[in-house]
Amino acid sequence: MKNIIVFGAAGRTGKFIVQYALEAGHKVTAFVLHASHLNVSQPQLEVIAGDVLNEHEKVKAAIKGKDVVISSLGTNQIDGDAVNLMSDAMKVFVAAMSEYGIKRVLAVGGLAVLQMNETIQLIDKPDYPAQYKNVGEGHNKVYKVLRQTNLDWTFVCCPNIIDGPRTGKYNVNKDYPAEGQFQIFTGDLADFIVKEMSENKFLATRVGIANT
Repeated sequence: MKNIIVFGAAGRTGKFIVQYALEAGHKVTAFVLHASHLNVSQPQLEVIAGDVLNEHEKVKAAIKGKDVVISSLGTNQIDGDAVNLMSDAMKVFVAAMSEYGIKRVLAVGGLAVLQMNETIQLIDKPDYPAQYKNVGEGHNKVYKVLRQTNLDWTFVCCPNIIDGPRTGKYNVNKDYPAEGQFQIFTGDLADFIVKEMSENKFLATRVGIANT
């Protein structure tokens, strides 16, 4: 059993991470903006309401004593500074983890962070869609924060994230996009994260994921 904290726990993927982690017997702290957003009550679950960007001391206190930190934070706003939420929050998480000696962190990002080839990331492709460049850069900032640490991090980089429970039918690939469809169900994304936090097959690396 691990003692984990999930940021973005009330989101589309976060809810499944909480559910599957509890089913696997882990102790879960769900950090959400509003407690009413996560209507789950279980003995192994603690819900903390707070703002990851404006309540740093609450975030740090919530992280203290945990074995694993998981960030499924995201934004629906792909333009402007909203995309910096993910990297700004990760900086807070990393600082707290360093202070308390916590090593394991997993986070969700986008496909653009992965490699096209040995020297070029997908986001730097000449034909990368301009409308997604900003949010891709937002995810890339998270990657840059993580790779500058000595933590045991895993950054799961996704194609289109589709609402749906786990099917178990997905591929993963280190540093490059995974073979399969240009999509991943929220349940399958959560399934991989909950398994990977214990199996530790992808440490200090990005992971592509896709439904088969």
